[in-house]
Amino acid sequence: MQARRPARTTRRAAAGWRRTGPTVASSRTACGCGGSGARDRGGRPACCRTAWRRTLVEIEDPTAPGRAAPARALPEPPAVRDHLADARGLCPQLLDRCCLTGLLYADSRRNAVFLCRDSVAAPTGAELVGTLPPPSGSRRFRGMAPGSRKILGGFWLPPADARWPPASVLLVESAIDALSARLLPSLTLPPATLIASASGVAARLPRWLHPFRRLPLLCGYDADPAGDQAADSLRRSCPSLRRLRPDGAKDWNDLFRQTPPPNG
Repeated sequence: MQARRPARTTRRAAAGWRRTGPTVASSRTACGCGGSGARDRGGRPACCRTAWRRTLVEIEDPTAPGRAAPARALPEPPAVRDHLADARGLCPQLLDRCCLTGLLYADSRRNAVFLCRDSVAAPTGAELVGTLPPPSGSRRFRGMAPGSRKILGGFWLPPADARWPPASVLLVESAIDALSARLLPSLTLPPATLIASASGVAARLPRWLHPFRRLPLLCGYDADPAGDQAADSLRRSCPSLRRLRPDGAKDWNDLFRQTPPPNG
């Protein structure tokens, strides 16, 4: 007798956000959160509804059999989120929104798992960032989940103003850089910019971004020789590419941590 295939599990968080909740407050912080504390009928933060309306209508469980992303640790250790907020300086509200929409979670090894998706939000793998203290003389673990393919998907954030389709694309080197670029008050991006991680330095436009190849492309690779060289190579296939360097720092997270908060 043929074995039964496991049922497919789905997440409908974003679909639920679309159906319920009051209008977002017009005043916003750097992360796009209105800070009003209002909740929709499902108990979700109302300030997150508009900016993430297009993130995921229905996301298939990336940890289901055959998926490339690591299994989620249950219960999830709060130290992973706290590490990203403390050591990387990322906005807790933005991290919470990523967690609620399934873009960020923790695995059993206390790695931060940043979900990689293609242009239609189908999971393709994950970026992994270690949060445990490394052995003496070594760096914290960073890498890709086994089975991930960078040409098929990456970690990306939809436009902050919830417009879809996007009108431009900013390509950076990592998921943490993508979150940092979203938070930087000094970084003026064109309206409706999708911020995507190449999970490294891609010398050619990754295949999953080809649906957006006719849009203005900004290259936000690190301000180092490897980033500059990869940006030059990328410009050969995308002549309209505009280089955007995190001047004064190596990458966008370094620059974000050097930037004073908006309230001084």
